[in-house]
Amino acid sequence: MVGVLHSSLHTHGYPNAIEKIEKMENQKTLIYSKGFNITWGNDTRYWRLPPQSRTPTKDSAAELLQVSWLEVTCSTDNVEAGKSYKVGFNLSMTEAAFGWKGCKVYIMAKIGKAGTFVYKKVCLDTKEKNFDIPKEDLVITVKPPSSSPGDNRLYFGMYEVWSGRWKGGLKIHHAFVEKIN
Repeated sequence: MVGVLHSSLHTHGYPNAIEKIEKMENQKTLIYSKGFNITWGNDTRYWRLPPQSRTPTKDSAAELLQVSWLEVTCSTDNVEAGKSYKVGFNLSMTEAAFGWKGCKVYIMAKIGKAGTFVYKKVCLDTKEKNFDIPKEDLVITVKPPSSSPGDNRLYFGMYEVWSGRWKGGLKIHHAFVEKIN
């Protein structure tokens, strides 16, 4: 399998699944489902992933069938020092969605592997057809470089690993990073 460690039940994102969109003064980066790192993503009991292709498609969602440990992450280096970015995910719920009532999902972001996370908690107990999370902007700022250059890569993800409850019926269409200043 291309892009997947053979001995792992976890998927690892493809770099070509990232699309940079220029609009006015803001930049928006979309990371499609093939660009996600998904815990248990290589196990068809838990996830339905889009078919392998060399180019990402906007209609290809990663569909969560059932997990008790939700961890979907991605990263991009399409960020500039001294700028702030809004991050999140575009989702939908299937008719058969379950396990989300009262379940808090964390959207977390940090700059650099050693960075400090900022986060928002969201509830996914909804039947909306297509929506972005978090509803309130999750903003992270890339600090200007100091005397020694560091890791300015933006790492972010969505997590629900604490409740131990099974959940399913979630489609993750893409993640987004939007420059806001």
